[in-house]
Amino acid sequence: MDFIIKNKYISLILRIIVGATFITSALLKYLSIDAFDLYIYEHQLFDYQITEILTRLLIAMEFILGIILITGIHVRLAKMGVLLCLTGFTIYLILMPYLFNVDMHNCHCFGEKLPFTRTQSIIKNIILILLTIPINTTISLKTKYQFPILASGIIVILLISFSVNPPSFIYNKIYGQNVEIDENLYQIALENTGQKTNFAQNRQIICLYSTACQYCQKSAKKIDLAIQKEKLNKDQIKIIFWRTENNIPMNNFFKTNKISPLTYTTFTVDTFLNITHGQMPVILFTENGKIQQSYQYIAIDEKKLADFLK
Repeated sequence: MDFIIKNKYISLILRIIVGATFITSALLKYLSIDAFDLYIYEHQLFDYQITEILTRLLIAMEFILGIILITGIHVRLAKMGVLLCLTGFTIYLILMPYLFNVDMHNCHCFGEKLPFTRTQSIIKNIILILLTIPINTTISLKTKYQFPILASGIIVILLISFSVNPPSFIYNKIYGQNVEIDENLYQIALENTGQKTNFAQNRQIICLYSTACQYCQKSAKKIDLAIQKEKLNKDQIKIIFWRTENNIPMNNFFKTNKISPLTYTTFTVDTFLNITHGQMPVILFTENGKIQQSYQYIAIDEKKLADFLK
């Protein structure tokens, strides 16, 4: 062990391995940020907006630690941060099944692209801890601009993490949250289903989905978690799918995404697309059948749903 610590080349190799793993972890999480947001939200610890902030801070922290460990700008700080993160992640993974009702098949430490089970993640963390411990903290990049470089890098990475794929509340401010809907065609299509009365009672949330749309699936998961967290009445939330040859795709939609089935009806594909102008998913807030608001799924959070329905 003493030889490894004193050998600057071995120490550099260990820094690169651990640092690259942290950077890869951060990038893969960010590439599937919607799924990572939902995974953290599934823990039911924070509301959705707070969750989106925390996920991006966590990703930025991992990326920053990886960068400063590899570059050697401040090895001591990076090593301490890496060991604290790995220890914290490992404790969380050990306690996870006893504290949270979440998916155990993918802990999202490498996003959706490279799924790791809880056990695999624990082993991976232990290996990284063992690789981090021998890193020599006395071998660092010495420069009088060390602090400005470090501070500037942290600011840049934080800005990127919150701007390239911003949290929904920032996205809504920049791009808006409403969707243009052909309400006249919607009312006619709903009448043709024979279920207009069922879909037009009091206040309801009507979700327009395609079973094959990944964003529709994420929207459905997001709303299902909001139903659980806010104890919303499922009878007030319904779905309109575009029509398929049978009900198998709709049933699989609920089963595959592990969400509670909701009342649904269907529109023909051309009618669905003409109503939404090709956008999906679309979330309608209706009162006695009349559309009050029409939103993109990214604009929806549990507070907005609860405020409208309750």
